[in-house]
Amino acid sequence: MPTVHLSLPDRLYREIRQYAEEMGVQITDIIKYMIREGIEKYREEKRKREREEKATEALLQVLHEIDVLRKELREQQTFIEGELYRLSQVVQNIKKRISKLEDIVEDKIYPVETEIIPP
Repeated sequence: MPTVHLSLPDRLYREIRQYAEEMGVQITDIIKYMIREGIEKYREEKRKREREEKATEALLQVLHEIDVLRKELREQQTFIEGELYRLSQVVQNIKKRISKLEDIVEDKIYPVETEIIPP
């Protein structure tokens, strides 16, 4: 098993020794435990950062797609509004033509007789 030699400040050594005494273990065991905990915490933070980065990338992709869809929707809305205006004009022209045709038919069915009265 590899061996590691550490130089610790006195204050840190005393603190670790106190924890070891409270837990009833050797100082080397608590140092190993703290190193394992530190490594696991580092790994968990790294995994969390990776998950957050993936979530951020996914969110940015969704926002981009929403932006594209919003632009397409605006284009479709503009097209539909133009078509509605055009159809409205067609309907107005048809109404005018129907009105003229009604007048012509009415004149044919009920001719107006005009009598000129001499002066």
